[in-house]
Amino acid sequence: MKKVLIVDDEKSFLLSLADGLSEYADEFYVVTAENGKVAAEILNREKIDLVVTDLKMDVMDGFQLLAFMKNKCPDIPAIVMTAFGTPAIEERITGYGSVQYLEKPLNINQLAAKIREGINSDRKGYISGITLSSLLQVIEVEQHTCTLTITSGRKKGYLYIMLGELQDAKCGDKTGKSAAIELISWEEAGIEIVNSCPKRKRNIVQSMSQVIMEASLFRDTGEEGQLAEGAYKVESILDTEKDDLIMEEMIMAIKDKLQELASLDGFGGVALFTPQGEPIAMVEAMGGEFNLKKIGVLANNTLVNAQKASLDMGTGRGQLVHVVADSANIIIRCLNEGNDPLKSEPGKAHIHMVLILKDDSSLGLAKLKVNMIIESLAPDLRV
Repeated sequence: MKKVLIVDDEKSFLLSLADGLSEYADEFYVVTAENGKVAAEILNREKIDLVVTDLKMDVMDGFQLLAFMKNKCPDIPAIVMTAFGTPAIEERITGYGSVQYLEKPLNINQLAAKIREGINSDRKGYISGITLSSLLQVIEVEQHTCTLTITSGRKKGYLYIMLGELQDAKCGDKTGKSAAIELISWEEAGIEIVNSCPKRKRNIVQSMSQVIMEASLFRDTGEEGQLAEGAYKVESILDTEKDDLIMEEMIMAIKDKLQELASLDGFGGVALFTPQGEPIAMVEAMGGEFNLKKIGVLANNTLVNAQKASLDMGTGRGQLVHVVADSANIIIRCLNEGNDPLKSEPGKAHIHMVLILKDDSSLGLAKLKVNMIIESLAPDLRV
């Protein structure tokens, strides 16, 4: 009988999952753990076929558990439970290893289907085992802050990550992107994770996803360079090969245009994101009441779902979503010159703008300005 380990520090939620999965007892047996430490102890003494884990837990969190699994039981696949899942996130994560994403609150039947896929070793195309790349993707998506110590034989290096973004890396005499590429390309690497990052200055301008892809290219060819044509690329001007001065000038020019929205009554903040929810530029109101980066991920989820619904209704792809909440109005505008709602196409801009207003006194003017400004930004953001 296959054995599945479920890890979560919310006891009632954990029990409800175990109870809900009991109807699948003829396919797999469920054991539970209230944190990563208990889960690691179970993994050390029992044969487990798949792990389902939350990330934010006391004692030993899900990130540390995934690192432990990479070191001690790398062949066991994992399912990560998150409150911030989107179709784009799931597509990115599953492309790098066996870590699957499911959004809370969970659908028991969907969870059971994912478990069935993971424990069925005959399922063609299913990749088994935690990889460093898949762990890094989880860290990026969850905007986690940590330092990873990577070892391979006598070699050792460090990856410094702040809110899911690679700040710097060190490997021997190398630093920055070159060091990160070498570390990620190591085979059979060991990982230690500390949930803090001493590096405050960002020395790597590329996104985590692009560095991972460049490391994969480096592993295959032994040469460091740009991604081959047609390879996956995160659609952000932060990922370009422009020098620091040109990049800074581009960001400042974008911020200057976004700043025009700050004159609106009740302005709470505005930010520009890639379709995957990665920030390009932000302008916050005085006081910084709202977490623009977090809102951007959730807003993208809302926008993607609205676009899918509008397409299903036969009305075309939705371009603007207006969320009315108790303390704010949130306007989410998509500019997509291509056809794919989740990806960008070469030479075409695909960006999302999120504007927060504390009241509704300037909604009409705000929507007009959002349309005008996002259109004016398109030439600078074509990839």
